Amino acid sequence: MKLSQYKEKKNHKKIIAIALVILGLIGGVILEKTFANFKAQKSFKVMEGNFIYEGSGDIIFAFHSGNEFLTQMPQKFTKYEFDRGECDKGATIEWNNEKWAPTVLNLKESKTKCDLYFTELPSVLAKNFLENKQKTNPNDLAYDNTKDNNIRYIGTNPNNYVSFNNTTWRVIGVMNNVEDSEGNVGSHLKIISDSIGGYSWDSSPNDVNNGNGVNEWSEADIQKVLNENYYNKKAGGICYNGYGNSIKSCPDWESIGLDEDARNMVSKIKWHTGACKDGKVSNIYTCERGTAVSCTNCSDKVVRTTEWTGYVGLMYPSDFGFAISNNLKDKCLNNLTLDNLDDADDCLKGGWLAMQSPQYTITPGFGSSGNSNNYVGWGEGAFGGFGPQTLTDSYYVRPVVYLNSSVKIVDSSLANYGSKDNPLLLSAN
Repeated sequence: MKLSQYKEKKNHKKIIAIALVILGLIGGVILEKTFANFKAQKSFKVMEGNFIYEGSGDIIFAFHSGNEFLTQMPQKFTKYEFDRGECDKGATIEWNNEKWAPTVLNLKESKTKCDLYFTELPSVLAKNFLENKQKTNPNDLAYDNTKDNNIRYIGTNPNNYVSFNNTTWRVIGVMNNVEDSEGNVGSHLKIISDSIGGYSWDSSPNDVNNGNGVNEWSEADIQKVLNENYYNKKAGGICYNGYGNSIKSCPDWESIGLDEDARNMVSKIKWHTGACKDGKVSNIYTCERGTAVSCTNCSDKVVRTTEWTGYVGLMYPSDFGFAISNNLKDKCLNNLTLDNLDDADDCLKGGWLAMQSPQYTITPGFGSSGNSNNYVGWGEGAFGGFGPQTLTDSYYVRPVVYLNSSVKIVDSSLANYGSKDNPLLLSAN
């Protein structure tokens, strides 16, 4: 009997133990479900490299956009803006947009849960975005009144910074009636990088144009490394600095070159490579689309062209000219010629494309004798001008690309959107 009672008690305890295990499993599932969308953070300065805290204790984060949970905190320079943060156990959130980081205040208890809410922003076709901005920002954006009536950023420092290839570029504008390699004509966002250094536009052996290079963009040394090594993020290539094929070390293409995401946004475009003689600045847009260089005294056998199809180029002289502020346009664009633009210092420095040192353009220029085997377009600076420069000099090189017609700009409400600290954001779809 005692044995029977013992077995009954033992079985009873066993049932209770099994029940507790089951309840524990259910509780664990509920607990897991409760915390499934939160991410534990024990080392505050490690997670995402962003979080700042005051106090002591563990934080558990969840990231939201609308009614959706995000698997991780959105990165800076994406299509999200921070909306708000909420924590339990008396902790609070302060957000620093420049650092893209929340500060958790009054953190005192373990496993404090904080929800970070982000708003997914709408995206607008680049052309529509700039057209809308121009209506309210006429001092930053203007139509160039050419036959294509492109819209451009103007002035000395407009908010035209854009996040591209994990760095900041600047938007020249939206160019209309641009033809791509497939023959499609459309509007494309045109952007320019900071200088990648000083290099020769072209050089040549001493028995070819006395070592001074050939002013044909399709054959230019800098064109080849930009479209092979820079575009493909590929080591190698040969860069030059001086006449007679004087070699200079190339940049680290694998570090600064275009990554896959950037390449997927870039269009292969038909660029205009017509030559410009001296003339009014307002007319240079037309002459860029004009005739080829007439090179009567050149010892090379290269045929000069007016078009080239590729991915990466340089800015046009017209890009430089049309970037000048509205209040200087009549003086600088309509009354001065290319060769005397440097007579007016305010014209040289009146647009955001100006730099302190000369910079190359894609456009070949004519020398004073008319045979421009060693001339190319225009630089600006304290010692520079806006006129023909030798191909072999070590002038700044600033890559330029046209983005796909389908590329959009994220429509942010930030007051300083487009500044260097808060650049324009691109959307590929």
